Amino acid sequence: MVALILLFFLCAGVSGSPAQTRLSSFSGEYGGDGGDYFDQSSNQLDGPMTALKIRANDRYLLSIQVRYGDSWSITEGSTMGSPTGMELYHGEGFVQVLGRFGSYVEYLAFRTNLGRVFAFGSSSGSGISFEAEPMFPNTVLRFISGRSGSSVNALGFHWDEDQWIETGNQSSLSTQPSTIIST
Repeated sequence: MVALILLFFLCAGVSGSPAQTRLSSFSGEYGGDGGDYFDQSSNQLDGPMTALKIRANDRYLLSIQVRYGDSWSITEGSTMGSPTGMELYHGEGFVQVLGRFGSYVEYLAFRTNLGRVFAFGSSSGSGISFEAEPMFPNTVLRFISGRSGSSVNALGFHWDEDQWIETGNQSSLSTQPSTIIST
């Protein structure tokens, strides 16, 4: 009986541990239903997001590629044309994504915990606007998923903690991002 009581308290103590609390959340999927499904969840094992390369024309995003740590993901979408890129500072992570979509993703603006904003695609269009943010404070974008073919059809955003990211998530559910830095 004493062993059962000890086992109960041991299990209760382990399951209530703050270290086991998961702060993951998901935003999306934003976009059309064309293209093939992709999921970059395994890429996050290479490290936090450190850079983006995006190709866009005057109507929608053609491709997206993410660097996790020092390793680039495969390019989702078309490899035609020159990508525009941006790189994060050490300790910087994405805390908000604003965008617009129709049958394809038309526009994306990524906001970081340091207040920088990077925009890709045409800022004018007839698509549906969205705002993606983590559900929990001090969490960042860990990986993306979605659908792609000859362009980026849809994107989903997966948020979680990151030990390398500075605290002070500045997204605070703001609908007005800081000044957009065109890359």
